[in-house]
Amino acid sequence: MKKLLFAVLTFATLSVQAQEAPKVTSAIIALRGNEIVEAKGFIDEATTIIESKNPAEIKEKIMTKYYYNRALIYAQIAGSPDEAIKGLADNANSIAAESILDLLKYESTLKKPRYSEDAIREIPNIAYNYLVEAGAAYEAGDYEASYNGYMAAFDFKKNELLGEFAQLDTGLLFNAGIIAGMSGDQESSVNAFRTCLDLGYTGITFTATYAASGQPKQYPNKAAMEKEIELGLASDPVIGEDVRPSVYISLINAYKKMENTEMYEATLTEARGLYPENKDLLDIQLQSFLDKKDYDGALANLDEAIAKNPGKGIYHFVKGNILQTELKDLDAALVEYKAALEADPENSDAMYMCGLVYIDRANKITEQMNSLSLSESRKYDSLKKKQKGVFEESLTYFENAREMNPDDLDIVRALAEVYRKVGNYEKSMEMSELLK
Repeated sequence: MKKLLFAVLTFATLSVQAQEAPKVTSAIIALRGNEIVEAKGFIDEATTIIESKNPAEIKEKIMTKYYYNRALIYAQIAGSPDEAIKGLADNANSIAAESILDLLKYESTLKKPRYSEDAIREIPNIAYNYLVEAGAAYEAGDYEASYNGYMAAFDFKKNELLGEFAQLDTGLLFNAGIIAGMSGDQESSVNAFRTCLDLGYTGITFTATYAASGQPKQYPNKAAMEKEIELGLASDPVIGEDVRPSVYISLINAYKKMENTEMYEATLTEARGLYPENKDLLDIQLQSFLDKKDYDGALANLDEAIAKNPGKGIYHFVKGNILQTELKDLDAALVEYKAALEADPENSDAMYMCGLVYIDRANKITEQMNSLSLSESRKYDSLKKKQKGVFEESLTYFENAREMNPDDLDIVRALAEVYRKVGNYEKSMEMSELLK
């Protein structure tokens, strides 16, 4: 009786210890038959059993099958176009990624890995699933979830367990940085952009026309593209631009939103030193000088911009505005406004500002007139005549500005005043009526 009882207990123990094996096998059979609901059910049961045991109690063959097929099942759930299947697990892709990594870690201790090579081939699919989820979250306006999706893909692809197949996909990190900023998480945005720069991210793309399809094909690097061109498999290579200046701009803007003035200015200076020809960085530095009221810095920046972009009238216009309104150098300001008009004859703002320079000149004459004594009537009359001539000069600019931009009420207001100053009261009243 004791022998029989011992035999029964031994059988029961072996049965309990072995029950994960049929669950894994059933999951594999269901997966092969594309019965995903059943496959998930069996693999989840296997998970419950395995997690309750000491891993040493489970056969290597069963553990490797379990990890690999659990990854396949959950990857299919995550990537399924069927919403019912997709809804079986909210975190399906994370479970798939976790299972792949668990498999690689487990098989790294084995003399002969069984599924590691196959598992490596699943990496692109799992990474792609993360990006699909991130894209859907972005379209739904859930930027935090979208950021998390991009970062999950980035972290998965760079995991050291992937060995030689590990990849620092800085393109994913750059997108994550942009979306983090959109979600209001400027700190994560800064970290992403700074890491991209530190890792040497350029964003340069390599594309050629694939001969077999006649369609553009993107290559991972220049060497891969050139190899297919040499073999006659592709033609018409196109190399994209270095986007590092754009990464710097994104980083600079993030620091500005964080109100981190020290890092904002340091990064801007760093970027300008590396990319002195970049117009966008030049413009940001100009605005920085203007915000700080550093007009010497702004003028130096503008002179650099004018030298590099001689056809851009806007730089002359901004320089003229600083000279007129901040430094009160009317003659120099007029030179810049006229240069702006030479570059863009239809620039109504520059035309208007030319008129304002003459108004400022006329106002200076007014100051001289007001300083005279009652006995200096002859000098007063001479200055008044001179002032009228200055107003008449301004009138030409304001009239031209109105022809360019008839709806600008500032121009109309200036014309009403100048017409009155030169004695054309009818035109002055006409302009005044337009202001009502």
